[in-house]
Amino acid sequence: MAGHDVFALLYGIVPNLFRLQNELPKVVQAEEHLIHTILLQDGPLPRDTKRRLLSTVARARQNDYCWALHARCDTDQSDCSPHLERAAVKLASIGCMFSAHDVNALFTLGFNDDSLLDVILTVALGQLLCTLAEGLNPELDFEPDAVLDPLPLPEQEFDAKTDAGPFVTAPPRRGFDFAPYATLGDNLGFVPNLFHAQGSRTDVIEAEVHAFEQIMVPEEYLSRIQKEGILLVLAAANANTYCVALQSQILAALGTAEDEIRQVAKDFRHGGLPDSDLALYEETQKLSWPVKGYTFSAERLRNAGFSSAQILEACATAALGNFFATLQFGLGCVPDFTPERIFSAKDLYRFATTARPISDVAMPDDPDSDLVCQAQSGNKDAFEELVRRHNRRIFGTLAGILGDIDDARDATQEAFLKAYEHIGRFERRSKFSTWLTSIAVNTATENLRRRKPTESLDEFVTEEDFRPRQVAQWANDPEAILSATQRNFLVREAVLRLPYKYRVAILLRDISQFSTEDAAATLGLSVPALKARVLRGRLMLRESLAAHFTPSEKPNA
Repeated sequence: MAGHDVFALLYGIVPNLFRLQNELPKVVQAEEHLIHTILLQDGPLPRDTKRRLLSTVARARQNDYCWALHARCDTDQSDCSPHLERAAVKLASIGCMFSAHDVNALFTLGFNDDSLLDVILTVALGQLLCTLAEGLNPELDFEPDAVLDPLPLPEQEFDAKTDAGPFVTAPPRRGFDFAPYATLGDNLGFVPNLFHAQGSRTDVIEAEVHAFEQIMVPEEYLSRIQKEGILLVLAAANANTYCVALQSQILAALGTAEDEIRQVAKDFRHGGLPDSDLALYEETQKLSWPVKGYTFSAERLRNAGFSSAQILEACATAALGNFFATLQFGLGCVPDFTPERIFSAKDLYRFATTARPISDVAMPDDPDSDLVCQAQSGNKDAFEELVRRHNRRIFGTLAGILGDIDDARDATQEAFLKAYEHIGRFERRSKFSTWLTSIAVNTATENLRRRKPTESLDEFVTEEDFRPRQVAQWANDPEAILSATQRNFLVREAVLRLPYKYRVAILLRDISQFSTEDAAATLGLSVPALKARVLRGRLMLRESLAAHFTPSEKPNA
């Protein structure tokens, strides 16, 4: 890793974020080239302002690693102007709502097309670095000089008729005699509008296309289709209409069936993908910036058969995808192809555990609010009190999911450790108990995937084929038939045999006594979907236990 002059100039060291990628030296070199071009080349935006923007992106994403890295390098600790910070936070948090209103606010401050492009490129670079940090989970290079306090989410103002792009006036288009465009022509067959919109910065285009060449084109580790699929999954999760249309076209040109492309963009979990690709897409989707409450699991990908180089390449692919999505949101580029559908803020958080950040939604009353605030400020005693409050419920939920006391103890410790490590990212858009339980459920899910999959109730071929058959009335007094010990054992065993998604719904709603709304938020479901799962799970339980709780008929005399 010797000879990285850009890293030495910016940070004084080669950060752990890049050391962890030493299996892919060409990828690291491409990332370094991009950093050099955006941060160190002379441009309309001063370097100190760019560094403060990187710190702002880290705060917006609540990324401890990038905050410690960039805040230390910010030689002038003054804040960005309010309008610039607001624009950066919006672009980094809810890019699909970035609008002409935000751009005009910067123009009134004296920004022009060139300086606006510099802002957008810097925020996009911040997204790339945060994505890498969330995927690779490097140790901190420096202890942070200040607390990573959250930034308020800007109001979401967007009118598709008046606020759509393009926001930057593009210069005349270049032809394929421009070497980077020739590379794009060879690999895509065309030059996307995203690159034409940056025509005033040929150095940046060259660095971006070089990164595309080193990350997306080679097939030494992941296949090209797998990597383009990652970009499609992220584009849909980020609600980026432009990138969904672009990736759909690229995958179609690579031979992927249109129905498969459409299903991946809509919800890849129901697309009949191989288990390995399903794991790949589920984990990399966690790196999209709207998805909160989940942690990327390299271990799950290793268990699915992916090598360390493939996992590194998946993270680099996701980082590049978020970089390009941020650029498109900031530039407002017109789609290259007619989109099959237009994405909006309503499409955000479809797979997240937290509620959508709609500004006029009231925050839930949370009895843990004061303790959470103290814990986010570094008070360990406050977090220990949160552990005492929720330990029993979390353990009970995990024991019900895993069916093993020792596994449940280990998973409980793991869940609380994850919560402690990431409590700075908790945005309090749901109750702390809901956020904590979502981490516990996710931990249990990863635990179960390392085992042999649990069987469904033996009587049912598949959950889709299930139709309740035992509808006879249960005895009025089940205790007259079974003792409490027998009854508890039978119910516990029946719950453990439920298909996983119904088991978790029943455990949260009926056993842990979560409200319908909290259980739905924990599982990232709508309330109607949660109710449907609970009803179906109850019917399956009733079918399984009917033989034990219905009175037997007396033989005729």
